Amino acid sequence: MLAELAGEIDQGKSDESIVSYFVQKYGMTVLSAPPTSGFNLTAWVMPFAALAIGAILVVYFARRFRARWAAAAPGADVDTAKYQRQVEEELKNYTPED
Repeated sequence: MLAELAGEIDQGKSDESIVSYFVQKYGMTVLSAPPTSGFNLTAWVMPFAALAIGAILVVYFARRFRARWAAAAPGADVDTAKYQRQVEEELKNYTPED
């Protein structure tokens, strides 16, 4: 292919004609990127669409998990006043043992 390319350049052909020659001879696979038309447009759109759908799913499941976690969290409805009083009483009776 490099020899063919050098031959085409030596003949003084334009870049567009050289590219079209290689596409005709080897097919669309010789292009580094597919053209942005027709079915090849999906090669450009699908990665971004998949990324967007994945991000939406992550946000959805994270919110759903967080809602369930908060509802099932232990101690969410525990009265901490009695524990606070007990801690304060124990701190009053505490004497450091150096």
